[in-house]
Amino acid sequence: MMSSIFHRISVRKFEDRPIEKGKIVQVLKAGMQAPSACNQQPWEFYVVTDKEKIQELSTATPYSKCAAGAPVVIVPVYRTEGLVAPSYAEIDLSIAQQNIWLETDEIGLGGVWIGIAPI
Repeated sequence: MMSSIFHRISVRKFEDRPIEKGKIVQVLKAGMQAPSACNQQPWEFYVVTDKEKIQELSTATPYSKCAAGAPVVIVPVYRTEGLVAPSYAEIDLSIAQQNIWLETDEIGLGGVWIGIAPI
């Protein structure tokens, strides 16, 4: 894992090839293993593989344009309603996202962080 910490880079240009479902699941599991305040696990991850939806997502913010060419987009969101420690939800999701980046690098894929949003 330490090698991924030092090796991980932001990738903004992607190969036009599908990503195996098993690798997507592995990356999501890594995200869900993140610690969270009071074990509230406020995150949800939406996996988008539809090219039309990815194109639409790439226009969501000025910073998301690079997602247009990605074969998979993982949209991370968090909730605050009903949580014991709602002020930590964004931090919790940030940690989960870091796990996702590190696992992505570990299995030979690349990605870039665009942002997180409350739901």
